[in-house]
Amino acid sequence: MKDMKKDKKIESEFTAYFEGCETPPCDLEGAKRAAAQSHRAAGRGIFFKVASAFACFLLVCAVLLVGFLPDRANVSPAPSVPIQYYALSSAQAEGASYAQLSQKYGGAVDALSPFEWADNAQAYYTLYLLDGQEVLVGVQLKYLRGLLFWEGTLYIDLTGGERLPQELSSFSRLDPAGSVYGCQYFSDTRYENGEFVSDASISLSSYTYYMTVEGQDRSAVYFLLRLLARS
Repeated sequence: MKDMKKDKKIESEFTAYFEGCETPPCDLEGAKRAAAQSHRAAGRGIFFKVASAFACFLLVCAVLLVGFLPDRANVSPAPSVPIQYYALSSAQAEGASYAQLSQKYGGAVDALSPFEWADNAQAYYTLYLLDGQEVLVGVQLKYLRGLLFWEGTLYIDLTGGERLPQELSSFSRLDPAGSVYGCQYFSDTRYENGEFVSDASISLSSYTYYMTVEGQDRSAVYFLLRLLARS
């Protein structure tokens, strides 16, 4: 109300001045400043009205958008396919050669090529089938270097983790142990039948490898891991 009276007073004084009356008793510079403030106040009023209307528009759009979005609380994650375990003894075992397996599975066994030409290493291959499906490659490994001798078993899963022998179920509890060539592997040592046994697993490309090496010396495990990850 005070501002309205002030504006009317300034308006009447300016009307008298432009009609040839005497100079208005008020300070013209002050009047100009007051008029400018009044104009800015009016501009701010319009701005706030437009901003308020735009905010309401955005709120309505947000409410409508939420109505079209699915209720995340009611969306269940896709269930993971459980692993089908089977007894290794129930699978059909067939002897195989490195050449046969390399031709069919390529990179899955190519890393074991040193065992084919080295004089101090040996590898024997077995292909396992379950219900007519090739599910697993088993490899018996032997290695001799100086006074160091070790032997172990390597299994290559051909099903992408869908079907595994029950004998490999304990590998899911292995601890992260490190990495080779940027690939993480899992490993642990257990005591079985009076001897130490080292287990390890590593996933490379489309295949997961499970290995068991007799003895507590993990250098044999690491040797195999490097062969597999380097290929």
